[in-house]
Amino acid sequence: MTQPANEDGETQPKPMNPRRLRQTLYWLALDWIHLHTTLPTPTHTGERTRSATTREYGHPAEWASDRAAEIVNLLTGWHDYLAEQRNETPPPTGSEERRLVAAWKYLEPRVEQLTQIVEAEALKELPDLHHKIRRALGVSTPKYTLPIPCPNSDCELRTLARIQGIGQDFISCDSCGYTFKEAHYPLLIRMTLDAYLNGAA
Repeated sequence: MTQPANEDGETQPKPMNPRRLRQTLYWLALDWIHLHTTLPTPTHTGERTRSATTREYGHPAEWASDRAAEIVNLLTGWHDYLAEQRNETPPPTGSEERRLVAAWKYLEPRVEQLTQIVEAEALKELPDLHHKIRRALGVSTPKYTLPIPCPNSDCELRTLARIQGIGQDFISCDSCGYTFKEAHYPLLIRMTLDAYLNGAA
């Protein structure tokens, strides 16, 4: 598809789909929760580097800790950039939990503006990080458990899980089978992040 030309006759790059960016923010938040709570060991690093330069992780939790920090630093960077563009308060400092919650709550409702002022190629680092983490974890960890109760009033057990597979990526309850619609993800993830921030998880 040919992109519209600007006043100088140059073709404008196609912006990232806001829906895709919003979904990526969902998954990165859940990636952080999974890494932070279960400290998984990667099946492989997912990075194409020579063995001589590949980092060796001395502790099983080190890889997960590094990737969790990478997620927070990346989201905080975009939070800082957009806040500066909007002449608003910069992101907070402090714990990963606090910065992650702040970044997600700030960026998620503003993805449309972010895709309008930033080229898709620059924003691509967000989904790239999510996919790198998924590749590294491999098929041995297809399910992320979320530490909040099921919203089904007949259940309310802490058995919510994000299910990953080929062509599917959704959140459901292992106990009652309740499945979330994508429109409910913001509320679900906000509840989960708030639980961490308040020490309830």
